[in-house]
Amino acid sequence: MNLDDLLECALAAANIGAAELKQRFRGPLQISSKTSPEDHVTDADLASEAMVRAAIGERRPNDTITGEELANQVGEHAEVRWSIDPLDGTVNYTRGFPNYCTSVGAASVETGEWLVGAVVAPSLGLTYYAKRGGGAFVIRDGQHIQLFGPPAERATKIVATGFSYQAEKRIPQLQKLIELMPEFVDIRRMGSAALDICAVAEGAIDAYYEADIKEYDWAASALIAEEAGLTVQRPAYVGDLCHVRR
Repeated sequence: MNLDDLLECALAAANIGAAELKQRFRGPLQISSKTSPEDHVTDADLASEAMVRAAIGERRPNDTITGEELANQVGEHAEVRWSIDPLDGTVNYTRGFPNYCTSVGAASVETGEWLVGAVVAPSLGLTYYAKRGGGAFVIRDGQHIQLFGPPAERATKIVATGFSYQAEKRIPQLQKLIELMPEFVDIRRMGSAALDICAVAEGAIDAYYEADIKEYDWAASALIAEEAGLTVQRPAYVGDLCHVRR
């Protein structure tokens, strides 16, 4: 399996999905709800995911593709499974806030090992990417910059997290935050799990944790963080904790 080809596919697909989002950003949106009135899906999500899937399918027609919004496509002899979040940061997006992205990750069907990841934030001008064993990078202002996470010796540490749409789950999440805060001087909440994790990989944030997030939220960014030299705890089940730090 050629990881360079897989990464090229992930980047191409994520850029296509992100370009569609940017074109529709701050324009009229069709918004509906999913699990709760606050859990939104827009016509931009659906359009972006359809375009990401088409881009992957054109290059790799036999792969399995899973995503946030559309039904799974199962390849009969697939070696690779893709996990897509076409619009991470939907609430930000619907309010005109630029912290949103398209996230595309790929894993080995045989081993479950995550192989490549790409996260494109078009309104921020940022593209994060990694392949297993190849390091993690961000493209900013046309420059490819390798990522090494936050400095271990930093005295004033900042943590990033997120909260559930369901009120009964937010209370224990806040209690967990209170337990953690003696170690941190402040908190950041960017509204996108993928961008939170990438910010730790970049070193702007020192740690990230969040419960009750789905695979497509962290599929690409968790690999990016690992390749930046960070310790990543992926959720073992829905509702489990995702944790990224040095």
